[in-house]
Amino acid sequence: MGGVEPAVEPDGEDDVPPAARALRAAVQTTATLGVPTEARRPRPANPAAVPARGPVRRAVDRIQGVPTRPAGPDLPAPGPRTTGGPAAGAPDPTQEPTPLGRPDDGTDGGRAEAPVAGAEAGPVDAFPPGVAARLGSYVYLLIDPRTGRAFYVGRGKGDRCHRHVAAARTTDADARGRHVALDRIREAESTGRPVRIDILRHGLSPAEARLVEAAAAEALGLAQETALGSQRRPAAEVGAALAKRARFKRSHPVVLLRAGARGSDTGYEVVRHGWRIGRRWTDVSSPRSPSWAVVVDGELVDAVYRIEAWEPTPGGGGTPGRERWSFVGQPDEALTARYGGRSVAAYLGEGTPSAVTYVWCGPHWVNSAR
Repeated sequence: MGGVEPAVEPDGEDDVPPAARALRAAVQTTATLGVPTEARRPRPANPAAVPARGPVRRAVDRIQGVPTRPAGPDLPAPGPRTTGGPAAGAPDPTQEPTPLGRPDDGTDGGRAEAPVAGAEAGPVDAFPPGVAARLGSYVYLLIDPRTGRAFYVGRGKGDRCHRHVAAARTTDADARGRHVALDRIREAESTGRPVRIDILRHGLSPAEARLVEAAAAEALGLAQETALGSQRRPAAEVGAALAKRARFKRSHPVVLLRAGARGSDTGYEVVRHGWRIGRRWTDVSSPRSPSWAVVVDGELVDAVYRIEAWEPTPGGGGTPGRERWSFVGQPDEALTARYGGRSVAAYLGEGTPSAVTYVWCGPHWVNSAR
């Protein structure tokens, strides 16, 4: 008869469950009855392309040797498909590095000058991880490699000291000269030698860093603004500015005779001659005439003499009303101890001080110093 021939079980399959043998027999019967060949083509070898299957279909695939998609935790995590090239965002090792500060699109980004000659391309120097936290506030110097001398002092935290070089390499030269330090960096690095950065002092508080920065800038003679400004002045001027003020009593009518700048000769035989005093104030018997001559060195009282008389200075000129006079007197130790070393700046006024200033006498009957 033309019945279906029973499937012959291969050797060694006595342990196959009856359900599996029946399923395999059904598949073979379907093939015998003329199922189209396309339906029996092998499945694609790529597991990612195999569609999801139910339990029965997976059993059939195992019988026919068709690969199936792995399931469970062994399935690889999804991700972008690659084509053998570098990953997105990663540098291509086959390409030349892009010069610092320029885009990699072949343009100059609107910049008018080329990268600094001799400067390496890539990120600007920075401290190793964790170093910035240990530095705290610090003061640093930028050193010109051509001279070995500092041309800028600054303060900051973190990688602040490295940012000047980065700015100089990535910006144009300043035609107006507003950023002198950056221009100096470009000029120095144009020779192919990088600017050196020295840490002058670290582990400071912000207030200490401001003080060290100002002191270093002044000591090095750098013409730059600092947070504290400049206090560099001759010691004589600082001493005069900080000295106590002389406050002459009304019972002490004096004339201030300024010998000159600090350090001038204040000997008696030198300082007593050549003063332009009004004739009316040379009469020691007059209540408006000064009773003491106070010799002033710079802005400080050097000595006090009690005036006994005035006499014309030899060779002082004969122009009426413009004669020069010399005082005759003796040192007054009590008033020298009282006023010596004190500042008379408040009496001298602003601008260039006068050589002769009256206090409680002469044309100034009332003391004008407040």
